[in-house]
Amino acid sequence: MAAALIHSADFVHADSFPNPQLLRPQNGVTGKKEVGSGNGGKVGGLKFRSWLFPDVHVMNLHWQVGRDVSIVEESRADTVNINFQMSGHMNTRFAGIAREVGMHPHQHNLIFSPEGHFRNTVRAGEQVEMFHISLRKKYFSDLIGCDDRWSEHVQESLLRDRPFAGVESNAGMTPYMQKLIGDIKQSGQSGPMQRLMLQSKVLELVALHLGQMQADTPRAPGLTVAETGRLNELKTFLDVHFLEDFSLPQLSRLCLLNEFKLKKGFRELYGTTVFAYLRKLRMDFAVNLLVDSSQSIDSISEMLGYEHSQHFSTAFKRHHGSPPSSFRS
Repeated sequence: MAAALIHSADFVHADSFPNPQLLRPQNGVTGKKEVGSGNGGKVGGLKFRSWLFPDVHVMNLHWQVGRDVSIVEESRADTVNINFQMSGHMNTRFAGIAREVGMHPHQHNLIFSPEGHFRNTVRAGEQVEMFHISLRKKYFSDLIGCDDRWSEHVQESLLRDRPFAGVESNAGMTPYMQKLIGDIKQSGQSGPMQRLMLQSKVLELVALHLGQMQADTPRAPGLTVAETGRLNELKTFLDVHFLEDFSLPQLSRLCLLNEFKLKKGFRELYGTTVFAYLRKLRMDFAVNLLVDSSQSIDSISEMLGYEHSQHFSTAFKRHHGSPPSSFRS
């Protein structure tokens, strides 16, 4: 039986179901979540939650598919869209992108399709869950900068409104990505502090996603593209969580690499060990605190996890060549 062809506006009320690719004020104040449902007979049932932050729209969508269906969307959208496929299978054809994008559970991808025309095809009986993040084009451009070949290509495409997919094949979700998504989904409180915390988790998830999109990042001999992507993601994770204590087994589980591959690969890719990199991040952070804050050396030492300030001073001098007090003067 042929799949039913349906326009998205025909099966849910536009006011109750915000397009995940649009960042519109009617979705609520920053951080507001919405729960809704739709049942168009042919398409099955829909449930969703939606959060709107400045320049960012997040939607968690559950779709119980009633029959083979193709949903067509024709709205233009000036956003970059990241989709984390939590469950179910779906094939999507985007205007301006040659290949069909097939999404499978625990995969994620990035799409920029400014014409907004796309078609989602799903088979009957699928239980689809998507965690979708849309970012305003200029905001996304400012986020990624232009420091590598992948970013240069993306910036050129954004400037010319040229559609693109982040990578040729979808990337795999890591356990930490799934944890972040779970934390966001489980949040049930409101208020300025909670919204800031939610937004920080969303941006951390975006950063980890982008780490896997760096397909053109040079890789060391002996590392596959997938292994390089996992190490890039680990490095991005450490850039945020460098004040926390980690063991090698913990880091190994985070990046889905065995301990030998993690140690050897990190050194080959970045020219340093993973723990030396963590130490550099902490010591550079200490310099910033010494120069730009009034916190005492004892307080900074404690923040960096040293039981005694003299141990911190010794490690600091070994790393920077001067004691912490010299940066205060």
